Amino acid sequence: MSAVMSVAAGFSYADSVKERTLTLQFVPQDTDATSSPKLAEGLTSRPINLAFKDGRPASEVGLVGEGTDDDDHLFPWKSTTPVVEFANGVLVRIAQGWGVRIEPGSPLTLDVRLIRFFISEKDQAVGSSYAAEVRLAYELRGRAGDILNSGVASGDASRYGRKRSADNCNELLSDAMKQAYASLFDQQGLQAAWSGKAPGVDAKPTALTPSALLADVVALKNQGFSPELLIGYISRQMLSVPLTAQDMMMWKGAGLHESVIQAALDRSPNPK
Repeated sequence: MSAVMSVAAGFSYADSVKERTLTLQFVPQDTDATSSPKLAEGLTSRPINLAFKDGRPASEVGLVGEGTDDDDHLFPWKSTTPVVEFANGVLVRIAQGWGVRIEPGSPLTLDVRLIRFFISEKDQAVGSSYAAEVRLAYELRGRAGDILNSGVASGDASRYGRKRSADNCNELLSDAMKQAYASLFDQQGLQAAWSGKAPGVDAKPTALTPSALLADVVALKNQGFSPELLIGYISRQMLSVPLTAQDMMMWKGAGLHESVIQAALDRSPNPK
């Protein structure tokens, strides 16, 4: 009896082990020139300092994806490679390949925060479908630490591949990373502030109605952006009219934290 129980326990343990590990490698399959940024003239002569941080939830520090097995049970893809070190190293390498000069101690610092780094695999009758997503938030700061420009950039990639393939995971994540980094350096506001030809965030924004700003903020929230990033976005907007009590109830009903609502109140025009 004990032997039977031991065998049964062994099968139970084997069935419960669904974790897959991934050693991250940068192996992009997208070699099209469209995945490279179009840098304005003169930018490559202005060096920047690069700071790269992890902005993902603590629950995702070692998690880089999830998949489904033949019975549609979820299992995690976990990285054996430190994700932030890997993502930072790739950014430095490909940015320098695009002509960006990265020099510690430069007057301009580009703070990049990794918000999302994830591969989803879904088991199919033949093979698996894969979808990768990489999201970044960034701030360009001057020598005194003042924010010259800020924003978000993202990249994604999807296609079919082999079942539970580490190679396919790396290929899709690499394509999404390259696209996200190209999108980062393609930002017109970033390039303008970087070149010194525009005042960046000091420029007066177009005034929005509370409902229009709410729609933008809810869309960002639904994409997984943290309250801190939502507040940062709101702080660069301007409301055409003050928030009313009804507006505040609508923002609260949308599931927004009170600190986010307070940020919107702070952008209300002063009463005349």
